[in-house]
Amino acid sequence: MNDWLVAQPLDTTRLHLEPLNVAHAREMSYVLADTNLYRYIGGTPPTLQQLMERYARQSLGHSPDGEQDWLNWIVRRLDNAAAIGFVQATVLCSHESPRAEIAWVIGAQHHGKGYATEASNRMVAWLQAQEVNTLIAHIHPRNQASAAVARKLGLSATETIVDGEVCWEALLTR
Repeated sequence: MNDWLVAQPLDTTRLHLEPLNVAHAREMSYVLADTNLYRYIGGTPPTLQQLMERYARQSLGHSPDGEQDWLNWIVRRLDNAAAIGFVQATVLCSHESPRAEIAWVIGAQHHGKGYATEASNRMVAWLQAQEVNTLIAHIHPRNQASAAVARKLGLSATETIVDGEVCWEALLTR
């Protein structure tokens, strides 16, 4: 039996991070429908069927080979329970010290309110409590909003470019 990390419900002052399940696909299809979201991350808005299939895979919580923990949360506002985006962490289990590749996407109508930073910061605190000690994020060089979130999380841009995105990294301390 593997000791996979399992996403837990997490709260902040304004947000609730709810572990992902397939039932989230319908409401998230609306959040992710704005084509402006894909300017820097590529792709197009997923269909409901594509989201259902993606969420079915992701909600397993780990890769088929057991090398990665897949941690995904839907971000909801506490005041009205509306889904506004997601945060995720892929924990690479094959390294001596646990490393997490993190990402965040907040619906375009909720940009500029600090939700991405708030949700990501809570996820990072939880990951640190799980003894994850390295964070990695891949950010398009022109995506200034995501770069600002990364800086607020303590990540720094590196010289490494992967698929046209800058690799940002942080070492977490205890």
